[in-house]
Amino acid sequence: MARQTGILGIQGTVGGLVFSKNGNISQKPASNKAAFASAPSRARTRENAAEFGMAASYSKVLRDSLRVAIASASDSRVASRLTATMRAIVGLDDTNDRGQRVFDSSNSAPLLGFNFNAGAGIGQTMYFPYEVTGAGADVTMTIPALNPVSDIAAPQGTTHFEVVFAASSLDMETLTFTNGVVAAPLGILPVNGAALVNQTMVASFPVVPPAANLVVGVVGINFYQQVNGKFYPLNNNSTNPLAIEYVA
Repeated sequence: MARQTGILGIQGTVGGLVFSKNGNISQKPASNKAAFASAPSRARTRENAAEFGMAASYSKVLRDSLRVAIASASDSRVASRLTATMRAIVGLDDTNDRGQRVFDSSNSAPLLGFNFNAGAGIGQTMYFPYEVTGAGADVTMTIPALNPVSDIAAPQGTTHFEVVFAASSLDMETLTFTNGVVAAPLGILPVNGAALVNQTMVASFPVVPPAANLVVGVVGINFYQQVNGKFYPLNNNSTNPLAIEYVA
């Protein structure tokens, strides 16, 4: 924006002219959009930009598909971190040319273990054994044993916790998704409560996901403080871990 620096002085851009502070006047540089779109020297840049754009789209649809779970456990850089992981997966495509490479579910292993909340790791919070498996239209989380007193590193002030489990099936070509329905979650439990054994949670899709789809299952834990019968999220969710524990 141009601004007056004296009685007649102008600094900034006016009508395509650039007025410098030292009194010099120059032509505003022309847009380089045309050069970017066609110049041979910009080929690698165009390819990288195209693949980064696809990675950002993949990241967004995955985050959208798990929005409810992520809302309780994510950091301010989760979008950029997940996009970087997606970009690495796009780079594993050995079929298409550079600039046209896409997500292939067979290359989805780098997503396994992705933590949506970098400040709260599952390995430093959840010490009970669990397994996430998939079969047909179901993704299942099994917990052989869970003793809240010894198996959960709850932050100070916690009175209750909730094991989070969710699954989604994503079509990365159309950028659409379907969520699995968890019929019987464990619910909100006291951190000083009795031990649990042989717990199972099943996320069911309406139909068996197509083989080309990306199917992900996430596991995490939410912490609460009970006050006057109500459960309040602890520390603005900053201590809640959530990670991708299943990909197919």
